[in-house]
Amino acid sequence: MTLTVHTQNLLSRLQGMIALSDDEIVQRGIAQATTDRIIELRHRASQLKEHHASLKKLEARVALGVSADDHTLYTELLEWRAVRHELEQLTRFLEAV
Repeated sequence: MTLTVHTQNLLSRLQGMIALSDDEIVQRGIAQATTDRIIELRHRASQLKEHHASLKKLEARVALGVSADDHTLYTELLEWRAVRHELEQLTRFLEAV
């Protein structure tokens, strides 16, 4: 891993204040970035749930047909599925960290 000079300086300054190894700092950064993404995804899933009540209801609406002029329902269905999938992956990853 290559760090910029600025990042190296920040790392050195932090290690001067807190007794942490490079490895501990990187691991904490990974965990924080993962947590931040999980929060974003949960927020989006909450928005979709608020708009459509449940994934099953949205799937049922899409199964009835989507307008040729407006694919919003289908797009939101795909997005919701992707959000759920990514949340599952990140949660498993975070548990392993």
